[in-house]
Amino acid sequence: MATHAHDVVIVGGGNGGIAAAAQLRRKGASDVALVDPALMHVYKPLQNYVGTGLAAPSTLTKPQADVMPDGVTWYRSAARRIDGGTRRIELADGTELRAADLVIACGAVTDWDAIPGAAAALDSGHACTTFERDRLEDTWDWIRSVTSGRAVFTLHEQPASGRETALKPLFLACDHWRRRGVLKDIDVRLLHDGDALHPVAEIDAEIHRHLEAYGIELTLGARVDGIDGGTVTVDVQGRREEVETDLLHLLPPYKAPDLIPASGLDGPGTGGFAAVDPLTLRHPDHPRVWCIGDAADIGDARTGGALRHQVQTVVANIAHRRAGRPLTHYDGYTVAPITTSRRSLSFGEYDSRTHEVRRTTGILDNIRSRPWWYALDRYVLPRIYWHGILKGRV
Repeated sequence: MATHAHDVVIVGGGNGGIAAAAQLRRKGASDVALVDPALMHVYKPLQNYVGTGLAAPSTLTKPQADVMPDGVTWYRSAARRIDGGTRRIELADGTELRAADLVIACGAVTDWDAIPGAAAALDSGHACTTFERDRLEDTWDWIRSVTSGRAVFTLHEQPASGRETALKPLFLACDHWRRRGVLKDIDVRLLHDGDALHPVAEIDAEIHRHLEAYGIELTLGARVDGIDGGTVTVDVQGRREEVETDLLHLLPPYKAPDLIPASGLDGPGTGGFAAVDPLTLRHPDHPRVWCIGDAADIGDARTGGALRHQVQTVVANIAHRRAGRPLTHYDGYTVAPITTSRRSLSFGEYDSRTHEVRRTTGILDNIRSRPWWYALDRYVLPRIYWHGILKGRV
């Protein structure tokens, strides 16, 4: 077994992992290693645009080698087990790594098994989703083929990929049907297992404004218990209902990657996700293990905007801990980009802990859906991602 020691090892090569590696290198870290077997890097926020016909599939990905920061040692294998106390990482290919500081950024795992029949429905063409890259073009084909009947979209509480993004395909599909003149012939329903769509009152009100404008029927407290072909079994606050669908779009549940509980990095009440101090982003039992992104139990902050702030916090805290300085705190920032039509978007920024609205853009109202927020999300942010965030500049 080959053993290699590095100053900082990052497990996970997605948004957070690459950005953290790039920022560490820019701040002078000379020995950074990254562990991830993926050969392609995906900018996931564009998937909803590809799945609704507003972006080309080619805009989603770049080779992982092209986004790997210069000077970072890349181990193209999966992490199989981590010893948090000694910061030893065992890789699937037998390699062992040792880290002075370890950053966990391995994301979450789509768990279709949490919805009985979901995987079979997706494979058989009875359900679609914009949350898997290989299903996007089929999703768009299905949306534009529907001219009447019932369309059902599902939403659920955490753990999930930024819940607001699940509303993008709903509103974009309705916008498409309205422009074609068929929306009046389609019964559109949104099923959500929570008691409210959003914890921020202003954002919740803006969502409801567009639900009403499109004539979408919202059912709260509706848990999807099973899918059989085009039939969805729903538990609505204890009442069983079977819903026949002509289009079914699913938001996938998340689960923690096996690596986290197998390594004992989870904790009581984390559901298998990595335990973490929500302020410093440090593991409570291992002072040189840091956790960011979807793999961490940070609460309602599974968005790219939140991750950017988390990366900045961890990069600063690695240096602060070594210098004996007080650790900085993650400010709870997250963002709710909700596309309400092919030309308008609500860019609601908020604190994921206090649920207070944040406005980093000054006096501009970021809750009301506007064309400039759409332009930011669809055209500007992808460029910032590829050329700024992944380069450690933002």
